[in-house]
Amino acid sequence: MIENKDFEKLISAQDSEVSFFYCDPPYFSTESYYENVGFKTADHERLRDSLKNISGKFLVSYNDCPEIRELYGGYEMYSYERLNNIRQRFDGGSMFGELLIANYDLNERLNTNQQISLFEMEDNYGDI
Repeated sequence: MIENKDFEKLISAQDSEVSFFYCDPPYFSTESYYENVGFKTADHERLRDSLKNISGKFLVSYNDCPEIRELYGGYEMYSYERLNNIRQRFDGGSMFGELLIANYDLNERLNTNQQISLFEMEDNYGDI
């Protein structure tokens, strides 16, 4: 389902035990790059607060910086580096720190041999 509404309203309306929310907000300290989006510095806290007590799972991607690590302290975090696409034209090979934040064990898929499915598991799938 794709919707275009404020994240706080969307999360509260769509949350359930089987919900999964992937959030990709503007990176911290880049809010001014998105004037037409209306995402302000205070919205980082509002997003965290909206996700704090959901029944489902969430995964948020951010720039890896001390402010975000503090804001989401206590949650699962995975950091990695990726190419900085914007800087490639001026500084080839420039890397950027990315941070994934979740309210579940980010390694849980490594501990199972079950294939990921968008559908409920059933004993009989029938002919496809």
